[in-house]
Amino acid sequence: MTEISPAADQPARARALPFAIGVGGGVLGILPWLIGGGMLPLQNLWAAATMPEDMPFVLLPLSQYFATLLFSVLLLGGVFAGFALHFVARRRAVALWPAALGVLLVHVIAVVQSFAVLAGGLGLGRGGDSRVMLYFAGLLGGVIAAILLAQLGFWMTSRRSVGVVALGVVLAAVPFGNWISRFFVAVTGEVSPPLFLPDLLRWLPAVVVGAALVWCGVRPAWRIVVWVVGLLALWILPALFTAIQYGLGMRVLDGNLPEMAQAAVQVFPMVLAEVWLPVVVALVIGVVGTVVRMLVERDRTPAVVDQGAPDAAV
Repeated sequence: MTEISPAADQPARARALPFAIGVGGGVLGILPWLIGGGMLPLQNLWAAATMPEDMPFVLLPLSQYFATLLFSVLLLGGVFAGFALHFVARRRAVALWPAALGVLLVHVIAVVQSFAVLAGGLGLGRGGDSRVMLYFAGLLGGVIAAILLAQLGFWMTSRRSVGVVALGVVLAAVPFGNWISRFFVAVTGEVSPPLFLPDLLRWLPAVVVGAALVWCGVRPAWRIVVWVVGLLALWILPALFTAIQYGLGMRVLDGNLPEMAQAAVQVFPMVLAEVWLPVVVALVIGVVGTVVRMLVERDRTPAVVDQGAPDAAV
């Protein structure tokens, strides 16, 4: 009988840890939805009349009214796994691809389970309303795009370069606000959400972006790109999310895609003009924090040099 040596078993262990991190990140991403019960939102095209409490369990919030939440829980699964792996890799050598595979596995399981339930409830494949196929295909296409972006977010936040990781963090800050907000809604219910939730959703991404900019710093000079992209994302993404959600939520348009797109385009500049203040807050946090960090590091450097210098009196 062949005996496996500890040295031969070490690569398997090295792959097991990042795979577990990837699975954990993917599960953590959809956790706010699961804590809330995971009941499929009411569907306009559901084949049979069903009360909200009688809707089936799904791993993903499949609904045009939950588009931004659906995107956020998938994207952040990859970001969480990558960010965790970034810090693990600073202490030990780990492979990245098993973690990416772990995130993808969770997402594939969630997609298969959720869309199987959705297809059954919509009566997909039984003929009838052509809007059913359009709705199903549209949701599936959006979910696949979100999964691909989650993989991109993983590979960005898992890198050794602090600048690249910080870029991934600032791009995920607005979805992170949606993700945190969903935790509170899961506890209190959607009927009576906390009064502070709109303020949390508005200001938390600004704090995340500001903190990431302080961590990123401005040296080398290319990291200024992270500042510019992060501040632009903090300004544009909330307006974009609001506009997309507004267009998708226009039930009165009854699936008229050109009209829905036009409604979203009309709302976008109006929201854009209202969401600039968090950008200022993030910039202030970033600038003040970076200046303080540079002063602390400058004061610390001479002390280290003095301790290492030889004593001239000896």
